[in-house]
Amino acid sequence: MKKFHFPGLEILIVILVGTLIWLLGNPQYKAKEKINKRYLVRVNMYTLRMAIENYAAYNDGKFPKSLEDFKKFYIPPVNPYQGKSIIPEDITLFQYTSKKGPENQSPNSENGKIHGSPGGLAYGYFIPEEETLSSDYGILGFDDKGVPLAEKLPSGETEIFVLYE
Repeated sequence: MKKFHFPGLEILIVILVGTLIWLLGNPQYKAKEKINKRYLVRVNMYTLRMAIENYAAYNDGKFPKSLEDFKKFYIPPVNPYQGKSIIPEDITLFQYTSKKGPENQSPNSENGKIHGSPGGLAYGYFIPEEETLSSDYGILGFDDKGVPLAEKLPSGETEIFVLYE
């Protein structure tokens, strides 16, 4: 009668190889997942821009100053960090104090000081003194910490990613 041989060493080797693969692959997967979510926020920013530009097309080139104004042009995108739709009420609304406000990509600018929910969006507008509708706007997206998406430039400086008109 043969003795039953339990393949303990072989099972241990398979478990160790599987653990090694997970240890090597998981950090890369997490890093790619983080980058992917940041790009999805950018895509959502362009979706909001489309709604604002459609509003402007029907209103003599003027941009909205409230979220209700462009609601009918807006198709809610999905927040990559929260997994739910970004409805207009979830968008942070603010007003710029100068015409150059939307263009300023410095972390110390008005754009850098706005905060929101992770994966959320912000819409800022500027209304000239003699006007009633805005003539310039800026759109921001927020990362996993709720701060505006920023990029590190080759020069070492940090720049806020803003869509502006």
